[in-house]
Amino acid sequence: MDQLIFQNLPPIHRLLNGHDIQWHADRREISVNYTANENFTNPRGTVEGGMICAMLDDAMGILAALNQSQKPAATINLSMDFFRPCDVGEVQVKAWFIKEGKTILSIESEAWQHNKLVAKTSASFIILS
Repeated sequence: MDQLIFQNLPPIHRLLNGHDIQWHADRREISVNYTANENFTNPRGTVEGGMICAMLDDAMGILAALNQSQKPAATINLSMDFFRPCDVGEVQVKAWFIKEGKTILSIESEAWQHNKLVAKTSASFIILS
């Protein structure tokens, strides 16, 4: 199943330049690298917060597809905290399950750059039937 999910990634994953997906089944955690390019920047020249949010949501969406019921899931809410500016370049994202219920998945994720925490999210996903 894992390979099928990694072969059918959504178009946003490619737009965000996602690559190097690692699934750590024992920890129920995923890590994904993204390459933020100049098209992602705000007037200050740093990566727009919405683009960072999209990276985090993309990684959590990939993780959500790996839920124990093996059914698709969709984001129903997301809370975002920003800690520092993000530069053009590589961004490392980690996402992990907090709880895998029968209908709701609780997931958290973090974006890192230069070994510093850039942003963190908490989200809920609903398992689709």
